[in-house]
Amino acid sequence: MGKSLRTKTLYQDKDWLTQKYVKEKLSTVEIARIYREEENKWCDPNTISRWLKKHDIQMRSLAEAQQNRHGTATSTGKPGKSR
Repeated sequence: MGKSLRTKTLYQDKDWLTQKYVKEKLSTVEIARIYREEENKWCDPNTISRWLKKHDIQMRSLAEAQQNRHGTATSTGKPGKSR
């Protein structure tokens, strides 16, 4: 009787997190912001990180995160053209 019937929040959904973090390469900060905008509820980036770990979604290294954030990869995909 002590169990509550909570519904799963969007950031707890493995497919949604995979889409945002892996496929769209968004940061945990960006994902938390999107969640807040879509659901009109607070979400901390650390919560996103915790759910990525719970779903065994590989976290990016600091170097990979910085590369995504600063856009050092080019849209042409040619090596040697980064800033």
